[in-house]
Amino acid sequence: MNRLYSMMFLIAGAVAMPAMADGHGDHRKGAERMKNVVKQMDANNDGAISFDEFRMPEGRDAPEMRMDANGDGEITRDEVSQIATQRTEEALDRFDALDADGDGVVTQGERRRAAFNRMDGDGDGQITKSEFKQARKDRRRVMQERGGHRGHGKRMEKGQLESN
Repeated sequence: MNRLYSMMFLIAGAVAMPAMADGHGDHRKGAERMKNVVKQMDANNDGAISFDEFRMPEGRDAPEMRMDANGDGEITRDEVSQIATQRTEEALDRFDALDADGDGVVTQGERRRAAFNRMDGDGDGQITKSEFKQARKDRRRVMQERGGHRGHGKRMEKGQLESN
């Protein structure tokens, strides 16, 4: 019985996570949202969510469903392989762009130069206050597009492959 309640709590937490993420760190809002999600799913009000009561969050695809390239609601090995290959190619392209001298090693100096060049909007070798502000704004936008987490790919619509 304890195992059943533990499992139900974990499932409810997993389902509530996307809703809690909207609280931006406000744990009270997240806890309240989680209570509401559990209330909504617990059709017989027994304090537990059975499999029959359990539903995936409406309007939000689970991250793994973003790999469903053809939008049929199923993920095949080929679709996963396609995304993995695409991400590997993108990572290698980023590596090659950073490796300024082409020696197969990205040094701290090369990383520093790339970061500086991204901020130096007019390419004059100086970063002005306005260029710095613009770089921060651009970085926030990119992070938002990536779901707010470093290293996470851009959010995709169902059936759409990520392309950069």
